[in-house]
Amino acid sequence: MDNAYQYPAPSEQQRPPGFSGGYAEQWSSSPGPTQPGQAGPGWDSSPAYYSHQSYGFNLGPTPYGGPPFGPPFGFDPSLPPPPFGCPPPGHMLPPAPVNTYNITGAFPQREFQSFSVPSQNRHREYNDLCQRGAPGLSSPAGQNFIQRSSTTTQSEDTVQRRQDAEWIRRFLQRRDRVSKTPKTQQQQPDHNCVPALRDALYGAARLISVLEKSCETLKQNVENDTLWTDSYLTALDMKSEIQDKLKLLSDAESLNQLKAKVTRLSQRKARRQRAKKRLQMEAKRRQEELCEKEAAIDKWRMKKIHEVEEKKREQELKLAADSVLCEVRRKQADIKRMQDIMRSLEKLRKLRKEAASRKGIVSEQKCDESFASQLEQLRNVMKKRTAVYSAEEKALMVMLEGEQEEERRREHERQAKKEREKQLQRKYKVDSMLFGEDLPADPIQLPFREYYTVAQHSLPALIQIRREWDVFVVAADHPDATPIPQSWVLPDVPSDQDWASALQMTDTDGDTL
Repeated sequence: MDNAYQYPAPSEQQRPPGFSGGYAEQWSSSPGPTQPGQAGPGWDSSPAYYSHQSYGFNLGPTPYGGPPFGPPFGFDPSLPPPPFGCPPPGHMLPPAPVNTYNITGAFPQREFQSFSVPSQNRHREYNDLCQRGAPGLSSPAGQNFIQRSSTTTQSEDTVQRRQDAEWIRRFLQRRDRVSKTPKTQQQQPDHNCVPALRDALYGAARLISVLEKSCETLKQNVENDTLWTDSYLTALDMKSEIQDKLKLLSDAESLNQLKAKVTRLSQRKARRQRAKKRLQMEAKRRQEELCEKEAAIDKWRMKKIHEVEEKKREQELKLAADSVLCEVRRKQADIKRMQDIMRSLEKLRKLRKEAASRKGIVSEQKCDESFASQLEQLRNVMKKRTAVYSAEEKALMVMLEGEQEEERRREHERQAKKEREKQLQRKYKVDSMLFGEDLPADPIQLPFREYYTVAQHSLPALIQIRREWDVFVVAADHPDATPIPQSWVLPDVPSDQDWASALQMTDTDGDTL
């Protein structure tokens, strides 16, 4: 880049003595007025700045082809100092934190400053100064200066690679530090727990017993210096360990925290035990209720089974009795028919005997007796059978009569039960008309309701209440009082026909229910 202003070439007095290179450009005077030279006195570099062997740095090319390293100080001794009028170079300003990888919030910016080589920045600023020129001053810019600055700079790829390696190293160190922190926290013993206190207490007791043995050994081996010294050192170590454990046991704050923790644990354990006991009681109660329900169900089932079996047995007995009765009656009918046949046979013999006697034929007496004896035997048999069949019929009739009586009794019980239900419904209807609907009482009104209805559940209370009411009983014709009504005083018969029909309909509906 060409300068807009041309400055005259510096004189020999303005050139530093240590500057051996020439200038690449010829200095010319600008058309404007010239300014007086403000360059400082000549500056001679010491030999140490040229050798750099005492500091271990090499400004030239390395023997292995690597990049040269910058000097540890803030300027390059091979270059002359800048004139006094130029602004300070950028490397002299305090470095600002730069995030190399443009990551905001992930890592602190102070750990990712750009690692710039001071010599490179300085060479660039000096080159710009040489090309641009300081205001009002002449700035040398020679070819040897450019070549020397190019040999000491590093490539941007090398700098970027070095920055990447440094960033990776720091990232890995941070990862290791973060991963080791929980392990360190886990390795630290917790002295505010019951196991730690128990271990410390048992350890202290064990160490005290061992210390007592060591003291006995010291008393017994006073003359033996070696053994006494070893025992004494052992006792001192044990004493220090005991003191360390006693520090934990004598810490009032830790003990109070531990007591509070033990109290909380005991309370929690008690709550858990109570909850467990309550759950067990609830489970037991549910099991008992389930057993009671199962027992009630089994009882109802067995009752129904017995009823069905009883009905079935009665039906079978009834059928058997009917069949036997039918058989007995059939046999009785057969006996009657046989008796009719015998009478007809006897009448037929008599008629035939008369017809034969008219013809002059006379039957023998023996034949008549034989016929009469056979008829008598048959009559006796039929009489016996008739008696047996009559007894069987009578027994069957008694049994059937008992069954019929049982059936009539059951039917009467069913009718009585229906009548009782109807009376209860009528009573409930009357009570609802007198006292309103029987709603469930509130918990607040329950004692009063129990007090007024105690006579319905307790016989002594009923007797006491009746005794109190009987004090006021008087005769029916007493002029000053009327007897206590024996039942509820119901409303009179309505005088209106419509209202009477409505009441009649309501009564009919209640009876049907």
